[in-house]
Order: sequence, then C-alpha cells, then structure tokens
Amino acid sequence: MNEEHSVKRGEVMLEPYARVARGCTAALVFAFAILVVFSSFGGTIEMESFPGLQENMGPVVVYMLVFAALVGVGGLALSGLRSYGGWAAVACIGALMALRMWTLAPALHCWSYDSVGRNDDGSYYCINRGDMLP
Repeated sequence: MNEEHSVKRGEVMLEPYARVARGCTAALVFAFAILVVFSSFGGTIEMESFPGLQENMGPVVVYMLVFAALVGVGGLALSGLRSYGGWAAVACIGALMALRMWTLAPALHCWSYDSVGRNDDGSYYCINRGDMLP
C-alpha cells in the first residue's frame, strides 16, 4: 500500500515538468507553422513584384497554407484547448494566413496553368508555355 502511494506521488511530482515540456513542444510547433506561412510568402514573390512570365507556384502555396493550418491545430492540441497562449498563437497564424490568401487570391484563377504574368493594372494573366510554341 505504501509503495503504491509513493508511485502516485512520483507521478504528481513529474506532472509540472510534463506540462512544461508539452508547452515548449507546442511553442515549437507554432513556430514551425509560422515559418511555413512565411515561406509561402517567398514562394510567389517573383510573380507579385517582377514583370514577365513566372512559374505558377500558387497551388504549392495553397498546399503550404493548408499544411500550416493543420500544424497550427496540432499545436493547439498540444497546448490544450483552454490555453490562452495557444489560442493567441492560432489567431496569429490565422491572421498571417488571411494576409497571404489576400495577396494570392487574384492569381488563383491561374490554378491549372504553368505560368503566370502580371499586367500593368495589377491583374494576372495565365499562359501554358507549351501552348506558345509554333
């Protein structure tokens, strides 16, 4: 009986360390999700700022954002649903993703094309480079 009590006492003593480890792991997962979102900004920077035809990376960026959302949900599960810090991190990831989609949305009509260019008025045009050959 006394031995059983000491095992439970040892588990109770380790519980704060387990919570801290879960919180640190959740912070790393949130940081990774934010890194993925920032990487998605770099995926189409040429398309948004340089003239001429560029490779269409829009679908890859959308997949990166879906992956970042799933990673953010995993971080929230690690931190706990009652964690204010976890919800704040998810809100930051969601805001970054909304900003990214706002900048990417005008080019999403070119989903099935392999190249995209930008007109002078800011709109995008879609071209398959194979169709341009004589």
